[in-house]
Amino acid sequence: MLIEIESAYGDKIIHGRHLSINELKSAMEEILEIVNEKDFTSVFCSRFQYEEIPHSNDIRVDYRMDLDTHLLIKPEY
Repeated sequence: MLIEIESAYGDKIIHGRHLSINELKSAMEEILEIVNEKDFTSVFCSRFQYEEIPHSNDIRVDYRMDLDTHLLIKPEY
């Protein structure tokens, strides 16, 4: 599963095991309650065994997490 994280601190792409949209929403909300957007990616990756890969706008992701608005988006290609 590929997830793009959009943030004022820089966009990132992470990959790891498949999570449902509800699991992702819960995970995002849980982590944002304890850390700020700057630390979100490292905590998410550590907790859910995801790994960051080089960012590219050409990569089609399964979900997009917008940390500025706290929205989880399923992009349509």
